[in-house]
Amino acid sequence: MEKFDSASFFKLDLSRGFFSGILDAGFGIFILLLAIRTFEAPGYCKAILAGGTSIGLIANPVLLSLWGKRKTSDTGKCAVYMFLCSLFIFVASFGNEIISFTFFILLAQVCFAQVPSLMIGIYSRLYQKKERGLRVSLTLVLSTIGGMFTSYILGKYLDIQEADHRWVLWAMGFSALFSSLILFFMPPVNSQNENLSISIRIRNIFKIPFEDSLFLRVLIAWMILGFGAIMTFPLRVEYLADKNGMNMSNEEIALLGVALFFSAKVLGTLICGKLFDQVHFMQYRITLNLLMLVSIIVYFHSTTLIGVAIGTILGGIAMGGASLAWNLWVTKLAPSGRESEYMGVHVALTGIRGTTAPFIGYLLLEPFGFSGVSILSASLISLATILFATTLKNSRFST
Repeated sequence: MEKFDSASFFKLDLSRGFFSGILDAGFGIFILLLAIRTFEAPGYCKAILAGGTSIGLIANPVLLSLWGKRKTSDTGKCAVYMFLCSLFIFVASFGNEIISFTFFILLAQVCFAQVPSLMIGIYSRLYQKKERGLRVSLTLVLSTIGGMFTSYILGKYLDIQEADHRWVLWAMGFSALFSSLILFFMPPVNSQNENLSISIRIRNIFKIPFEDSLFLRVLIAWMILGFGAIMTFPLRVEYLADKNGMNMSNEEIALLGVALFFSAKVLGTLICGKLFDQVHFMQYRITLNLLMLVSIIVYFHSTTLIGVAIGTILGGIAMGGASLAWNLWVTKLAPSGRESEYMGVHVALTGIRGTTAPFIGYLLLEPFGFSGVSILSASLISLATILFATTLKNSRFST
Protein backbone atom coordinates (compact mmCIF):
# COMPACT_ATOMS: atom_id res chain seq x y z
CA MET A 1 0.00 0.00 0.00
CA GLU A 2 1.15 3.52 -0.77
CA LYS A 3 1.75 5.92 2.07
CA PHE A 4 -0.98 8.14 0.64
CA ASP A 5 -3.51 5.35 1.03
CA SER A 6 -2.39 4.68 4.58
CA ALA A 7 -2.57 8.33 5.61
CA SER A 8 -5.92 8.88 3.94
CA PHE A 9 -7.34 5.78 5.54
CA PHE A 10 -6.09 6.75 9.01
CA LYS A 11 -7.73 10.19 8.89
CA LEU A 12 -11.07 8.75 7.81
CA ASP A 13 -10.80 5.90 10.32
CA LEU A 14 -10.54 8.42 13.14
CA SER A 15 -13.90 9.86 12.10
CA ARG A 16 -15.38 6.39 11.77
CA GLY A 17 -14.15 5.59 15.25
CA PHE A 18 -16.10 8.51 16.71
CA PHE A 19 -19.43 7.29 15.32
CA SER A 20 -18.59 3.68 16.11
CA GLY A 21 -18.19 4.72 19.73
CA ILE A 22 -21.75 6.04 19.81
CA LEU A 23 -22.93 2.61 18.65
CA ASP A 24 -20.73 0.84 21.20
CA ALA A 25 -22.29 2.86 24.00
CA GLY A 26 -25.75 2.40 22.52
CA PHE A 27 -25.51 -1.37 22.22
CA GLY A 28 -23.62 -1.74 25.49
CA ILE A 29 -25.66 0.57 27.74
CA PHE A 30 -28.75 2.19 26.28
CA ILE A 31 -30.26 -0.82 24.53
CA LEU A 32 -30.27 -2.68 27.84
CA LEU A 33 -31.52 0.40 29.68
CA LEU A 34 -34.44 0.74 27.24
CA ALA A 35 -35.18 -2.98 27.55
CA ILE A 36 -35.25 -2.71 31.35
CA ARG A 37 -37.12 0.57 31.84
CA THR A 38 -39.11 1.19 28.65
CA PHE A 39 -40.14 -2.34 27.65
CA GLU A 40 -39.77 -4.12 31.03
CA ALA A 41 -38.15 -6.94 29.07
CA PRO A 42 -37.95 -10.50 30.39
CA GLY A 43 -34.53 -11.92 31.24
CA TYR A 44 -34.10 -13.86 27.99
CA CYS A 45 -34.63 -10.72 25.88
CA LYS A 46 -32.07 -8.81 27.92
CA ALA A 47 -29.62 -11.69 27.54
CA ILE A 48 -30.17 -11.77 23.76
CA LEU A 49 -29.56 -8.02 23.53
CA ALA A 50 -26.46 -8.31 25.74
CA GLY A 51 -25.11 -11.10 23.50
CA GLY A 52 -26.31 -9.78 20.15
CA THR A 53 -22.94 -8.59 18.92
CA SER A 54 -21.45 -11.95 19.90
CA ILE A 55 -24.11 -13.77 17.91
CA GLY A 56 -22.86 -11.72 14.96
CA LEU A 57 -19.32 -12.89 15.62
CA ILE A 58 -20.43 -16.52 15.44
CA ALA A 59 -22.07 -15.80 12.10
CA ASN A 60 -18.94 -14.05 10.82
CA PRO A 61 -17.41 -16.92 8.75
CA VAL A 62 -20.70 -17.55 6.95
CA LEU A 63 -21.57 -13.91 6.30
CA LEU A 64 -18.11 -13.04 4.99
CA SER A 65 -18.15 -16.03 2.65
CA LEU A 66 -21.51 -15.02 1.17
CA TRP A 67 -19.66 -12.30 -0.75
CA GLY A 68 -18.18 -15.11 -2.83
CA LYS A 69 -15.99 -13.93 -5.70
CA ARG A 70 -17.39 -10.41 -5.76
CA LYS A 71 -14.77 -7.72 -6.20
CA THR A 72 -16.09 -5.55 -3.39
CA SER A 73 -13.24 -4.24 -1.23
CA ASP A 74 -13.13 -4.95 2.50
CA THR A 75 -13.82 -1.29 3.19
CA GLY A 76 -16.80 -1.52 0.85
CA LYS A 77 -18.11 -4.58 2.70
CA CYS A 78 -17.84 -2.69 5.99
CA ALA A 79 -19.82 0.17 4.45
CA VAL A 80 -22.62 -2.20 3.43
CA TYR A 81 -22.76 -3.81 6.88
CA MET A 82 -22.95 -0.41 8.58
CA PHE A 83 -25.73 0.70 6.23
CA LEU A 84 -27.74 -2.41 7.11
CA CYS A 85 -27.03 -1.80 10.79
CA SER A 86 -28.48 1.69 10.40
CA LEU A 87 -31.53 0.38 8.57
CA PHE A 88 -32.37 -2.22 11.24
CA ILE A 89 -32.01 0.32 14.06
CA PHE A 90 -34.43 2.69 12.34
CA VAL A 91 -36.92 -0.15 11.85
CA ALA A 92 -36.58 -1.11 15.53
CA SER A 93 -37.34 2.47 16.57
CA PHE A 94 -40.88 2.22 15.19
CA GLY A 95 -41.79 -0.98 17.06
CA ASN A 96 -43.69 -0.93 20.34
CA GLU A 97 -43.26 -4.59 21.31
CA ILE A 98 -40.23 -6.04 23.03
CA ILE A 99 -40.06 -8.99 20.59
CA SER A 100 -39.81 -6.80 17.47
CA PHE A 101 -37.44 -4.43 19.26
CA THR A 102 -35.17 -7.34 20.26
CA PHE A 103 -35.30 -8.92 16.79
CA PHE A 104 -34.31 -5.84 14.78
CA ILE A 105 -31.71 -4.65 17.28
CA LEU A 106 -30.22 -8.15 17.13
CA LEU A 107 -29.97 -7.90 13.33
CA ALA A 108 -28.29 -4.51 13.70
CA GLN A 109 -25.81 -5.95 16.18
CA VAL A 110 -25.02 -8.87 13.86
CA CYS A 111 -24.17 -6.43 11.05
CA PHE A 112 -22.11 -4.23 13.37
CA ALA A 113 -20.12 -7.28 14.52
CA GLN A 114 -18.86 -8.03 11.01
CA VAL A 115 -16.67 -4.94 10.84
CA PRO A 116 -13.81 -5.81 13.28
CA SER A 117 -12.72 -9.01 11.51
CA LEU A 118 -12.54 -7.12 8.21
CA MET A 119 -10.67 -4.20 9.78
CA ILE A 120 -7.92 -6.45 11.20
CA GLY A 121 -6.90 -7.46 7.67
CA ILE A 122 -6.96 -3.83 6.59
CA TYR A 123 -4.84 -2.70 9.55
CA SER A 124 -2.34 -5.50 8.90
CA ARG A 125 -1.87 -4.45 5.29
CA LEU A 126 -1.88 -0.66 5.73
CA TYR A 127 -0.06 -0.05 9.01
CA GLN A 128 3.53 -1.00 9.75
CA LYS A 129 4.08 -3.17 12.83
CA LYS A 130 5.89 -0.43 14.79
CA GLU A 131 2.98 2.03 14.40
CA ARG A 132 -0.02 -0.31 14.35
CA GLY A 133 -0.80 -0.25 18.06
CA LEU A 134 -0.57 3.53 18.35
CA ARG A 135 -2.70 4.25 15.29
CA VAL A 136 -5.44 1.80 16.22
CA SER A 137 -5.39 3.09 19.82
CA LEU A 138 -6.04 6.64 18.56
CA THR A 139 -9.05 5.40 16.62
CA LEU A 140 -10.28 3.66 19.77
CA VAL A 141 -9.79 6.89 21.74
CA LEU A 142 -12.04 8.75 19.28
CA SER A 143 -14.50 5.90 19.59
CA THR A 144 -14.52 6.25 23.36
CA ILE A 145 -14.95 10.02 23.20
CA GLY A 146 -17.86 9.63 20.81
CA GLY A 147 -19.63 7.21 23.14
CA MET A 148 -18.89 9.30 26.23
CA PHE A 149 -20.12 12.59 24.75
CA THR A 150 -23.34 11.16 23.33
CA SER A 151 -24.13 9.00 26.33
CA TYR A 152 -24.23 11.91 28.73
CA ILE A 153 -26.65 13.79 26.48
CA LEU A 154 -28.89 10.76 25.95
CA GLY A 155 -28.85 9.78 29.62
CA LYS A 156 -29.86 13.29 30.67
CA TYR A 157 -32.58 13.31 28.01
CA LEU A 158 -34.09 10.00 29.16
CA ASP A 159 -34.68 11.43 32.64
CA ILE A 160 -37.06 14.03 31.19
CA GLN A 161 -40.67 12.98 31.82
CA GLU A 162 -41.69 13.46 28.18
CA ALA A 163 -38.62 11.66 26.81
CA ASP A 164 -39.18 9.51 23.73
CA HIS A 165 -36.88 6.47 23.64
CA ARG A 166 -36.87 6.58 19.84
CA TRP A 167 -34.48 9.55 19.90
CA VAL A 168 -31.83 7.27 21.39
CA LEU A 169 -32.34 4.79 18.56
CA TRP A 170 -32.33 7.53 15.95
CA ALA A 171 -29.01 8.84 17.29
CA MET A 172 -27.61 5.32 16.93
CA GLY A 173 -29.14 4.88 13.47
CA PHE A 174 -27.62 8.08 12.11
CA SER A 175 -24.25 7.17 13.65
CA ALA A 176 -24.29 3.87 11.77
CA LEU A 177 -25.31 5.70 8.58
CA PHE A 178 -22.47 8.23 8.92
CA SER A 179 -20.02 5.37 9.55
CA SER A 180 -21.24 3.73 6.36
CA LEU A 181 -20.64 6.91 4.35
CA ILE A 182 -17.13 7.34 5.78
CA LEU A 183 -16.25 3.74 4.93
CA PHE A 184 -17.58 4.24 1.41
CA PHE A 185 -15.09 7.07 0.83
CA MET A 186 -12.11 5.21 2.30
CA PRO A 187 -9.38 3.97 -0.06
CA PRO A 188 -10.43 0.45 -1.14
CA VAL A 189 -8.45 -2.23 0.66
CA ASN A 190 -8.72 -6.03 0.37
CA SER A 191 -7.44 -8.77 2.62
CA GLN A 192 -5.33 -11.55 1.07
CA ASN A 193 -7.90 -14.25 1.89
CA GLU A 194 -11.09 -12.47 0.90
CA ASN A 195 -12.51 -15.27 -1.27
CA LEU A 196 -12.32 -18.19 1.13
CA SER A 197 -15.44 -20.35 0.91
CA ILE A 198 -17.82 -20.96 3.80
CA SER A 199 -16.56 -24.53 4.21
CA ILE A 200 -12.91 -23.41 4.33
CA ARG A 201 -13.65 -20.62 6.82
CA ILE A 202 -15.56 -22.97 9.10
CA ARG A 203 -12.90 -25.69 8.69
CA ASN A 204 -10.22 -23.17 9.69
CA ILE A 205 -11.97 -22.61 13.03
CA PHE A 206 -11.18 -26.24 13.89
CA LYS A 207 -8.03 -26.73 11.81
CA ILE A 208 -5.77 -23.76 12.60
CA PRO A 209 -5.71 -24.15 16.41
CA PHE A 210 -4.57 -27.77 16.11
CA GLU A 211 -1.88 -26.81 13.60
CA ASP A 212 -0.58 -24.13 15.97
CA SER A 213 -0.34 -25.38 19.56
CA LEU A 214 0.58 -21.97 20.99
CA PHE A 215 -2.46 -20.44 19.35
CA LEU A 216 -4.65 -23.20 20.82
CA ARG A 217 -3.28 -22.65 24.33
CA VAL A 218 -3.94 -18.91 24.14
CA LEU A 219 -7.44 -19.47 22.73
CA ILE A 220 -8.30 -21.71 25.71
CA ALA A 221 -7.05 -19.07 28.14
CA TRP A 222 -8.91 -16.35 26.25
CA MET A 223 -12.09 -18.44 26.34
CA ILE A 224 -11.93 -18.75 30.12
CA LEU A 225 -11.11 -15.05 30.47
CA GLY A 226 -14.03 -14.14 28.20
CA PHE A 227 -16.57 -16.17 30.15
CA GLY A 228 -15.37 -14.63 33.40
CA ALA A 229 -15.50 -11.04 32.20
CA ILE A 230 -18.47 -11.07 29.81
CA MET A 231 -20.93 -12.59 32.29
CA THR A 232 -20.61 -9.37 34.30
CA PHE A 233 -20.97 -6.87 31.42
CA PRO A 234 -24.80 -6.62 31.32
CA LEU A 235 -24.93 -6.97 35.10
CA ARG A 236 -23.00 -3.70 35.43
CA VAL A 237 -25.99 -1.82 34.02
CA GLU A 238 -28.38 -4.03 35.97
CA TYR A 239 -26.51 -3.29 39.22
CA LEU A 240 -26.79 0.46 38.68
CA ALA A 241 -30.47 0.35 37.64
CA ASP A 242 -31.85 -2.41 39.87
CA LYS A 243 -33.67 -1.61 43.12
CA ASN A 244 -31.57 -4.29 44.83
CA GLY A 245 -28.43 -2.61 43.49
CA MET A 246 -27.68 1.11 43.33
CA ASN A 247 -31.11 2.18 41.92
CA MET A 248 -29.65 5.19 40.10
CA SER A 249 -31.37 7.60 37.72
CA ASN A 250 -30.77 7.40 33.96
CA GLU A 251 -28.51 10.47 34.11
CA GLU A 252 -26.49 8.99 36.98
CA ILE A 253 -26.12 5.70 35.07
CA ALA A 254 -24.96 7.59 31.98
CA LEU A 255 -22.46 9.61 34.03
CA LEU A 256 -21.05 6.69 35.98
CA GLY A 257 -21.55 3.74 33.64
CA VAL A 258 -20.65 5.58 30.46
CA ALA A 259 -18.98 8.98 30.93
CA LEU A 260 -16.67 7.96 33.78
CA PHE A 261 -16.07 4.50 32.35
CA PHE A 262 -15.25 5.89 28.91
CA SER A 263 -13.01 8.64 30.34
CA ALA A 264 -10.99 5.93 32.08
CA LYS A 265 -11.05 3.89 28.88
CA VAL A 266 -9.52 6.82 26.96
CA LEU A 267 -6.72 6.97 29.52
CA GLY A 268 -6.19 3.22 29.32
CA THR A 269 -6.17 3.24 25.53
CA LEU A 270 -3.62 6.07 25.32
CA ILE A 271 -1.29 4.37 27.80
CA CYS A 272 -1.66 0.92 26.24
CA GLY A 273 -1.34 2.10 22.64
CA LYS A 274 2.38 2.70 23.14
CA LEU A 275 2.90 -0.29 25.43
CA PHE A 276 1.39 -2.70 22.91
CA ASP A 277 4.13 -1.89 20.40
CA GLN A 278 6.96 -2.07 22.98
CA VAL A 279 6.42 -4.95 25.44
CA HIS A 280 5.94 -8.71 25.35
CA PHE A 281 2.25 -9.20 24.63
CA MET A 282 1.64 -11.63 27.50
CA GLN A 283 3.07 -9.21 30.07
CA TYR A 284 0.62 -6.70 28.64
CA ARG A 285 -2.34 -9.13 28.74
CA ILE A 286 -1.67 -10.39 32.29
CA THR A 287 -1.45 -6.83 33.65
CA LEU A 288 -4.86 -6.08 32.11
CA ASN A 289 -6.30 -9.27 33.59
CA LEU A 290 -5.26 -8.34 37.12
CA LEU A 291 -6.66 -4.84 36.73
CA MET A 292 -9.93 -6.26 35.41
CA LEU A 293 -10.16 -8.74 38.27
CA VAL A 294 -9.77 -6.04 40.93
CA SER A 295 -12.27 -3.76 39.19
CA ILE A 296 -14.99 -6.44 39.16
CA ILE A 297 -14.57 -7.25 42.87
CA VAL A 298 -14.58 -3.57 43.88
CA TYR A 299 -17.53 -2.67 41.63
CA PHE A 300 -19.97 -5.38 42.71
CA HIS A 301 -19.04 -5.31 46.41
CA SER A 302 -19.48 -1.56 46.78
CA THR A 303 -22.61 0.03 48.23
CA THR A 304 -21.45 3.62 47.88
CA LEU A 305 -21.06 5.89 44.87
CA ILE A 306 -17.33 6.29 45.51
CA GLY A 307 -16.75 2.52 45.60
CA VAL A 308 -18.62 1.90 42.36
CA ALA A 309 -16.79 4.85 40.78
CA ILE A 310 -13.40 3.35 41.70
CA GLY A 311 -14.47 0.00 40.22
CA THR A 312 -15.67 1.82 37.11
CA ILE A 313 -12.38 3.68 36.65
CA LEU A 314 -10.28 0.54 37.07
CA GLY A 315 -12.56 -1.35 34.69
CA GLY A 316 -12.41 1.45 32.12
CA ILE A 317 -8.61 1.54 32.12
CA ALA A 318 -8.49 -2.25 31.76
CA MET A 319 -11.02 -2.23 28.92
CA GLY A 320 -9.09 0.49 27.08
CA GLY A 321 -6.10 -1.82 26.86
CA ALA A 322 -8.25 -4.93 26.37
CA SER A 323 -10.00 -3.47 23.31
CA LEU A 324 -6.64 -2.91 21.67
CA ALA A 325 -5.47 -6.39 22.67
CA TRP A 326 -8.62 -8.02 21.27
CA ASN A 327 -8.31 -6.20 17.94
CA LEU A 328 -4.59 -6.71 17.34
CA TRP A 329 -3.22 -9.68 19.30
CA VAL A 330 -3.33 -12.08 16.35
CA THR A 331 -0.94 -9.78 14.46
CA LYS A 332 1.68 -10.75 17.08
CA LEU A 333 1.15 -14.47 16.50
CA ALA A 334 -0.23 -15.18 13.02
CA PRO A 335 2.09 -15.84 10.06
CA SER A 336 2.26 -12.89 7.66
CA GLY A 337 -0.72 -12.84 5.32
CA ARG A 338 -2.85 -15.11 7.54
CA GLU A 339 -3.96 -12.53 10.10
CA SER A 340 -7.56 -12.55 8.87
CA GLU A 341 -7.75 -16.36 9.08
CA TYR A 342 -6.45 -16.37 12.65
CA MET A 343 -8.75 -13.47 13.52
CA GLY A 344 -11.67 -15.44 12.08
CA VAL A 345 -11.04 -18.24 14.58
CA HIS A 346 -10.67 -15.74 17.44
CA VAL A 347 -13.84 -13.88 16.40
CA ALA A 348 -15.93 -17.06 16.17
CA LEU A 349 -14.88 -18.22 19.64
CA THR A 350 -15.49 -14.71 20.99
CA GLY A 351 -18.99 -14.99 19.59
CA ILE A 352 -19.61 -18.29 21.37
CA ARG A 353 -18.56 -17.00 24.79
CA GLY A 354 -20.17 -13.63 24.19
CA THR A 355 -23.50 -15.25 23.35
CA THR A 356 -23.60 -17.70 26.25
CA ALA A 357 -21.89 -15.73 29.05
CA PRO A 358 -24.67 -13.10 29.48
CA PHE A 359 -27.24 -15.90 29.84
CA ILE A 360 -25.03 -17.57 32.46
CA GLY A 361 -24.65 -14.26 34.28
CA TYR A 362 -28.41 -13.69 34.46
CA LEU A 363 -29.01 -17.35 35.34
CA LEU A 364 -26.62 -17.15 38.31
CA LEU A 365 -27.79 -13.71 39.44
CA GLU A 366 -30.89 -14.92 41.29
CA PRO A 367 -29.28 -17.69 43.39
CA PHE A 368 -25.91 -16.01 44.00
CA GLY A 369 -26.57 -12.28 43.70
CA PHE A 370 -24.24 -9.65 42.26
CA SER A 371 -21.41 -10.40 44.70
CA GLY A 372 -21.51 -14.16 44.07
CA VAL A 373 -21.35 -13.76 40.29
CA SER A 374 -18.46 -11.31 40.65
CA ILE A 375 -16.45 -13.81 42.75
CA LEU A 376 -16.98 -16.53 40.13
CA SER A 377 -15.94 -14.05 37.44
CA ALA A 378 -12.76 -13.15 39.31
CA SER A 379 -11.92 -16.84 39.78
CA LEU A 380 -12.18 -17.54 36.04
CA ILE A 381 -10.04 -14.50 35.23
CA SER A 382 -7.42 -15.77 37.71
CA LEU A 383 -7.36 -19.18 36.02
CA ALA A 384 -7.00 -17.58 32.59
CA THR A 385 -4.13 -15.44 33.88
CA ILE A 386 -2.24 -18.54 35.04
CA LEU A 387 -2.64 -20.10 31.58
CA PHE A 388 -1.48 -16.89 29.87
CA ALA A 389 1.58 -16.89 32.15
CA THR A 390 2.72 -20.22 30.68
CA THR A 391 3.47 -18.41 27.39
CA LEU A 392 5.56 -15.58 28.87
CA LYS A 393 8.85 -16.96 27.56
CA ASN A 394 7.59 -17.51 24.01
CA SER A 395 9.39 -15.18 21.58
CA ARG A 396 6.45 -15.04 19.13
CA PHE A 397 4.72 -12.58 21.44
CA SER A 398 7.72 -10.29 21.85
CA THR A 399 7.95 -6.98 20.02
